[in-house]
Formats: sequence, C-alpha cells, structure tokens
Amino acid sequence: MIATIFDIDGTLVESSHFDGACYISAVREVLGEVCIHDDWSKYKNVTDTGMLREIMEENKMREEGQIEEIRKTFGKLIGQYLENGGECRPIKGAVCLIDKLLSDQHHKIGIATGGWKHTAKMKLRHAGFDLKNMVLFSSDDSDERVEIMKKCLSALGDGFHRIVYVGDAVWDIQATKKLGWHFIGVGPRLKGKCEFWVEDFSNYDTFMRMLHA
Repeated sequence: MIATIFDIDGTLVESSHFDGACYISAVREVLGEVCIHDDWSKYKNVTDTGMLREIMEENKMREEGQIEEIRKTFGKLIGQYLENGGECRPIKGAVCLIDKLLSDQHHKIGIATGGWKHTAKMKLRHAGFDLKNMVLFSSDDSDERVEIMKKCLSALGDGFHRIVYVGDAVWDIQATKKLGWHFIGVGPRLKGKCEFWVEDFSNYDTFMRMLHA
C-alpha cells in the first residue's frame, strides 16, 4: 500500500498568478503597509498562518484577532476572483490522476497544503476536483508544513510500505526530507532540483513509475 500526499498550489492547481497577490492584499487590508518578503522561502513556516505570524512578529505587531480577520478577507478575495471568471485551472492531467488513485485499492491519497482549508476547497472545486472522498489538511491544522503532512498521513491510516509527497516548491522538498518520505517534484520551479520530477501529470504511466520507484 502506497500513501501519496499532494500539495495544492502549483501542484494540482495553477493558482500562483492570483493566490499570492490575494494573500498580500488581505494582509495589507487588515494590517496596513507592513513589510512582506518577496521571497517566501525566507519564512520559517511557508504556510498561510505560519507566514502571517512571522510577518506580524517582524513588524512588531501583537496577535489580537487579526489572523482570523485576514483569513476571512483572503477567502472573500479568492471567492470574488473565482466568481468573476478568474482562471484557476488544474495542472494538466491532475484531475484524472487523482480520480484513478482514489479508485485504486493499492493507493491512499491525501492533500496537505500550506494554505487555509476554505480557500483550498474553493480552488480545487473550481478546477474540477471531486472533494467527496478527499482527506485534506491545511494551515488551519498547524502553522508547520511538516505537522500538516504528518496529520494527513495519520488520517490515511498506517501500514504503508511507501509514503510519497508531491509538491512544487523548495519548502516541499525540505519538509519531505525531515519526514524521511519520498518526493516527486512538479513544475518549473523544481526542474533539476530533485531526483524525481514531472512537468505535469499528462503522462500517467511515467508518474506511476516514479511513485513505485
């Protein structure tokens, strides 16, 4: 039995062109013109809640309910973007891959994202994913990506002979290494930076070979 856990943004859904901008807009709408790093890898915890705590700490602000306010504002902005016809496409082949893995008795799959759950579900639904049987853990469950991933695996069960995380960023590789799991990189940001890599999921057989490698 193989457990395969996926990131969302840049991994299952093409969302980088709007998600980050909506996040920054939500932060500044609530906190004002605070300093935010352009390179998110400078943050210890690259999750929606984790980065927000660090942004507030670096800008010498106390948490007094602003995180929940920003979470709601971010959800409003993502919802408006999608309702107004904004593009939020699945990565090529991703919907078909998830459907096949969900129906395969030798595989269990889950989603562990650094984003918040409400916006994660919005993006997945808009991109055409069926969330009915989906195990999904998010930044609502922990500030730390490693903990989100661990909680997702725990919900899938135990007895796996192989655990694989699929992501698109350097912080995904780092978290996977800490856990001692296998990793498959997706998309342009990780090309040449990991042993197993795919541009997208259009070649099902290639991905499955990597999953079992």
